[in-house]
Amino acid sequence: MIIDDHRIVLMHYQLDNGFGEMVDTSLGGLPLTYMHNAGALLPALERELTGRQKGDEFEVAIYPEDGYGYRDESLISKIPRTAFADVGELHVGMRVRDKRSDDETALFTVVVIGEDEVTVDANHPLAGQALHFRIVVVDVREPTEKERIEHLGDADPWTPPWLVD
Repeated sequence: MIIDDHRIVLMHYQLDNGFGEMVDTSLGGLPLTYMHNAGALLPALERELTGRQKGDEFEVAIYPEDGYGYRDESLISKIPRTAFADVGELHVGMRVRDKRSDDETALFTVVVIGEDEVTVDANHPLAGQALHFRIVVVDVREPTEKERIEHLGDADPWTPPWLVD
């Protein structure tokens, strides 16, 4: 079975950044399992996976414009240290979630801790970096009913035209 829309894909991967440093891997653990083209992965990575099948091994390079974008220095800001009273002990590199409104949150990385201010960076940690994936497709299958509902909702992803009112 080939990788196509709404199929469940199990894959092992290793992700290196543009500096040759390993960022993440599933090797030595369970494979990554996701529903294809349901928004779980970077669209550029899903394009590279489309049409592949069980047993395929390949490498993919994704550049910033198709990955997490380029760094934006305007996303670095200083916040009063008192705003972190509920966070506990701060440390450089810590990821902090800020609730902006009822349905919107922002994720920041703490980059400098001063006496009165904390400098945070809202850029994705991999922004501006080339991403190099090594991938092995472990399995491709149709989703179970439970998986279909979890990823696509209650609506049937395809209704035959003769059943449409």
